[in-house]
Amino acid sequence: MSIGWILVAVALMPLVLWLVVIAVMAARRWWRRRGDEKTRRLRLARILGRGGRGDVVVVPTTDVDLPEHTVIEVAAGAGCRLVGYERADTLLRRRVGVFVRVGGPVDAVIRGPRAARTRVDSVGSAGRVSVSR
Repeated sequence: MSIGWILVAVALMPLVLWLVVIAVMAARRWWRRRGDEKTRRLRLARILGRGGRGDVVVVPTTDVDLPEHTVIEVAAGAGCRLVGYERADTLLRRRVGVFVRVGGPVDAVIRGPRAARTRVDSVGSAGRVSVSR
């Protein structure tokens, strides 16, 4: 093997490594999207938890891979609400959804004094909050 072929192989090494990284990322994404919608909804409900597991919950959106309206519905059923996303979803960085417990101290700070007077309706309300008077 001549020095020319060795230099060509060394020059192509970064391209080969990028292709391997892209293949690994695609395999990870495929692995996370396993299961039907019911399974992914259950996975999100478990991640959000019920009870006192903290006021702020951060969930990578690729871990559940559900439409936003479904995420809001599941969060409402778990007593949480979607505040927003921490960052954009790119190839190297996953988008992360930030949830807070409804009626908790963090929710009270975000919403102001109105948060203490609100309650979450049933899961069928898709995350709508009604004011009790």
